[in-house]
Amino acid sequence: MHYPKIELKNIGKTRNGTVVLRDINLKFMPEGRHIIVGPSGAGKTTLLRLLNRMDDPTTGDITFDGSRLKNIPVLDLRKKVGMVFQIPVVFEGTVKDNLLVPYGLRTVTGSVDDNELIKALELSGLQAEFLNRNASELSVGEKQRLNVARALINKPEVLLLDEPTSALDSESANKLLHSVKELNEVLGLTVIMVTHQMEQARFFGGTIIHLASGTVVRVEESLQDRKVLTLVDTGSR
Repeated sequence: MHYPKIELKNIGKTRNGTVVLRDINLKFMPEGRHIIVGPSGAGKTTLLRLLNRMDDPTTGDITFDGSRLKNIPVLDLRKKVGMVFQIPVVFEGTVKDNLLVPYGLRTVTGSVDDNELIKALELSGLQAEFLNRNASELSVGEKQRLNVARALINKPEVLLLDEPTSALDSESANKLLHSVKELNEVLGLTVIMVTHQMEQARFFGGTIIHLASGTVVRVEESLQDRKVLTLVDTGSR
């Protein structure tokens, strides 16, 4: 029997008196691909931020492998749940310096095997020669791949992506999406991605979660190869 990697029970979020999320009940299964879609202001990013405690729910409970999320030390949780943001974050220095950030060893040389860093680069779609390049000189698409590589350094079990292609051209976006899909298929990472583009959601296959006005309105199980969509009524208003 497969238990959820992450489960949300009766989740609500209120911010400054405004209800952002309400009555959210979701299960994110191990090694699955889960895509959250919906219009601007639907609560997609807020929902994603709850999953690695960048924010906390006002009501309800979240579990990770059966343990309550709020009982897991934040740093331990974020090693298991990596996140890639909408706009790539790049620090001063080389690509290697950026990859060392999760270790807290940016100023220490020789403390980490370069092969580990190169492996993370290659998994994200960048070649080994990028390691010593100036990170500020990378293209936007390469910077976003670097962010994916940095998220992989801690060998996470879950990868969260908040509209990771929104700042990319179509070619760079397609390359990034293929790399993320391969991470799911090759490493067995549980992938949870926010997007507003249905074509991206259907390319990924897996579970497509539709949000509107802070609540889940329906869930699609997308059988990508056969291009069949099964609608699941969540019973939400």
